[in-house]
Amino acid sequence: MSLALSGRPARHWTTSATAIAWVDRLPVGVWLVLPVIALMPVWVWCAARLLDRSDDPLGIVALAALALLIARDRRYFCDRPRASWLVLGALLAAVAIVGTGVLPPLVRGVGAVLAVCAVLFALRAPGQPMVALTGLALLALPLLSSLQFFVGYPLRVVTAEASRLFLSAFGVSVERDGTALAIAGRLVMVDAPCSGIQMGWVAYFTACVAAAWWRIPDGRFLRRVPLVGVAVLIGNIVRNTLLVLKESGLVEWPAWTHDAIGIAAFALVCAFVLWHVAGAAHQPRSPVYTWRLRNAPLPPLIVAQTWGRLFALALLTLVALWPLFRPEPAAATPSTSTIEWPRELDGRPLLPLALSAVEQRFADRFPGAIARFTDGERNIVLRHVTAPTRMLHPATDCYRGVGYRVVTQSLERERGDTTLTRCFVAEKAGQRLRVCENIVDTNGQTFTDTSTWYWAAVTGRSHGPWRAVTKADVL
Repeated sequence: MSLALSGRPARHWTTSATAIAWVDRLPVGVWLVLPVIALMPVWVWCAARLLDRSDDPLGIVALAALALLIARDRRYFCDRPRASWLVLGALLAAVAIVGTGVLPPLVRGVGAVLAVCAVLFALRAPGQPMVALTGLALLALPLLSSLQFFVGYPLRVVTAEASRLFLSAFGVSVERDGTALAIAGRLVMVDAPCSGIQMGWVAYFTACVAAAWWRIPDGRFLRRVPLVGVAVLIGNIVRNTLLVLKESGLVEWPAWTHDAIGIAAFALVCAFVLWHVAGAAHQPRSPVYTWRLRNAPLPPLIVAQTWGRLFALALLTLVALWPLFRPEPAAATPSTSTIEWPRELDGRPLLPLALSAVEQRFADRFPGAIARFTDGERNIVLRHVTAPTRMLHPATDCYRGVGYRVVTQSLERERGDTTLTRCFVAEKAGQRLRVCENIVDTNGQTFTDTSTWYWAAVTGRSHGPWRAVTKADVL
């Protein structure tokens, strides 16, 4: 009895498979290395972001953990990868590379990570968990500064409001103004670290490492993930409430308790997450299977798998070569000359300064214009912004990116002015700078951080163009 598909005898499929059978004999290492090489432009961007000091380089820790876990489980790789997952990985890699200049870099990074994970899933034996490893791969991306920009403000509002309700329940008079709390005659800022994003990263890292180490099945792990987020939210609210009590002066605690409260909150949340995930490791697991088809016959389904592997190989090779043939993007023309910059600031005349080569390259891509000035005592950077954009980086990111250490952030008011300004001290090689910044819209509304501004702009509560003012003077 002969097998047939679409009217063609099995012998035809056997002959076709024989002609391309070499693709079935490719070593596992080739399939692992090829997508990594094909996606090299994305990895270069990720490495630059992780190492430029504008983002916490926690992704390096996640990448190291991922590599160790994959190396430990290498015996569970199959001889012939599943074609469907290979094709999916190749398509995701193509989108990540061809989308250069169209998709945001971080979106391309997510696509690249999912592409590599799809190839890993194709190579893993059936029944092996992959969700935890995929989570680690995503955590290896430079996520924190982008998450802080896009969701930092909403999370800080939630944290500040929860702290207000908690303190009010105990009879403490407190009012919330945006992400700041007015308590005991002081304005306490719920700043970026209080958003809980870093705590969330550490908690999910702990959960993914534990699940991957114990090989917890994907279904069980996914059912436990939501409570991780709840634990982070509660832990962050408790931490923030204690810090508000200390910073407002309602309780007299030593200075070292500020850091101690944060460390204790991190430790307790991670301990809970570890205990919570470990509960799934003690349930009975399905047996581990390996997939070895070296001497199996070639029915039509196996032939289709072979063609799928060939297609994935060809597409990944094309993706690897794509940067050699894609056209160079046209350089943007700077629009600085079209902006009428102020001639004085705070009653002091402004003298223009030239942008550095790095600043000029950034300004060429900026949705608006950038200019540098001095008033004789301070260096001042003005940014004219025409649309809500991630490229309006907070000054703390910029100073960290050039090697400064940022300390003592606070909200302040200029003399004779009721406008709030975010200020911090930046230290480097014995030099100390006091840097203040805010963002003003066309109606005079002021914002003290980029995340707050971004959400007001995209929801229509603030209208542009906007002017971001950053002033730095030597202490």
